[in-house]
Amino acid sequence: MGSIQKVETMSHNPGGFSVGGSVGGDVRNVQGNNNQAVQGDNNQAVLGNSNQVTQQNQVDADAEARLTKDDIVTLLAELETLIRGAELPEDTKEEAIEDLSAAKKATDKEEPKKNVALANLESMATTLEKASKTVDAGQTLWAKAKPIVVKVAGWLGAAAGSHLLGL
Repeated sequence: MGSIQKVETMSHNPGGFSVGGSVGGDVRNVQGNNNQAVQGDNNQAVLGNSNQVTQQNQVDADAEARLTKDDIVTLLAELETLIRGAELPEDTKEEAIEDLSAAKKATDKEEPKKNVALANLESMATTLEKASKTVDAGQTLWAKAKPIVVKVAGWLGAAAGSHLLGL
């Protein structure tokens, strides 16, 4: 076994920095000059000069795990309503709704066929994404549809690095 050594004092603390609080990331006190504290869940803080921070969309896996099959079918129905109500070319609507219907059928089984539903959802998302680049109404539709697509994709088991979750 290893030995544990007791550290009596901290003899050198040039930055005058100390943190008090409990283990688990609950930082309560930051001492020193010009500090900024970030408190709450899932925060990231970068200290120093000339930093650049890039953050990608993070999906709340716990929230997805709490969604039920019925929740997902309801979300897919919401998507269908959005698509039907959008001012898109008829062929674009039909293509998106066909894919969406197939995704709904695959999801609404006793044992959901998540990989089939995900493939159809991805195809529908691609159709809507293309429409968002060519038709103004498509941009509005895609802005409303995208958060729903990301939720459903997460429930269906899309890997965090997949095209759908990186939309």
